[in-house]
Amino acid sequence: MNLKNTIINGLIVFFSIVIGLVLVEIFLRINGQGPLGNLDFSRNDPTINKPHEKLGWEPKEGTYKFESFSSEGQKFEINILSDGSRKIPNENKTQQNDQIVFIGGSVMLGWGVNDDQTFTSLLQKRIKNYKIKNFASGGYGTYQSFLRLEQILKTNNKVKTVILSYYPHHSIRNIGSEFWLRTLNKYSKRGYVSLPYAFIDDRGKLNRVEPITYIKVPFMYELSIFNKLAKRIMKYKLKDNEKHAIKVTNVIFEEIKILLDSKNIQFIVLDLAEKKGALDPYTQNFKEKKIDFISCNFKQTDKLTIKGDGHPNNLMHKKFSECIYKNLKNILKS
Repeated sequence: MNLKNTIINGLIVFFSIVIGLVLVEIFLRINGQGPLGNLDFSRNDPTINKPHEKLGWEPKEGTYKFESFSSEGQKFEINILSDGSRKIPNENKTQQNDQIVFIGGSVMLGWGVNDDQTFTSLLQKRIKNYKIKNFASGGYGTYQSFLRLEQILKTNNKVKTVILSYYPHHSIRNIGSEFWLRTLNKYSKRGYVSLPYAFIDDRGKLNRVEPITYIKVPFMYELSIFNKLAKRIMKYKLKDNEKHAIKVTNVIFEEIKILLDSKNIQFIVLDLAEKKGALDPYTQNFKEKKIDFISCNFKQTDKLTIKGDGHPNNLMHKKFSECIYKNLKNILKS
């Protein structure tokens, strides 16, 4: 009799848990909180990045050819040189020339357009007394760009000006956002991506965190419950750092300024956001720290966007180059 009751009670508990989990799964899906899901990689695009123990990832040398993102679009090619920079066909070949180094994310890299269509290449056509180098990398925020700049300056003593691009979402990339790290892993063809990030301590000092990977929970790609569990674990590990995104980014700007001042290199922040005001949270600090900045804000209409992708097309890059050139003439050191 006791054995029978034990079995019955065990079955009741078991089916109660199963029914509860099913109800929670249904509730999560109804509220748009589905499983992580698997991506369709049928495009078979080449991978232009490689893992890096400090940066998370960086561009790797090679020639990469991509199909268009829509029937109306065009194929494009990205060439990464041996130093990790993107090829600039109009590069000034004089080895003695001082350099303007551009760093930032995918827009600065020129994702979706050919080497000769990026605004850095278009600028090189007009700027003759500097060699322009494009060290941007897709997915980078301000912090990873800072780390990469440190790597560049270890071997490059010809840099005279550094221009760092900024979009509002870069601040979230800087602080180890659970959402951003999850997004990177979901859309990466290389498997799990590692992301370095920073936070500020009670003294206002910048603390660096080595690249961290997103936790792997069984069935997170198939079931909402396990995807939700993974999110909770990662939010706990990352200490809800998102509320400090602006403060952290401000300190990163300061650290870059200190580094470049020590080497007598000019620092310029480049605002390419569609809406004006992206740098408003930082401008007071820029004035105090004497950080130069340029704003080139254009509404990204369909005519200026790569169809099927969303990045700026070659026409937008022309507008960027014109705006940047106009401003650079006034603030570049002689």
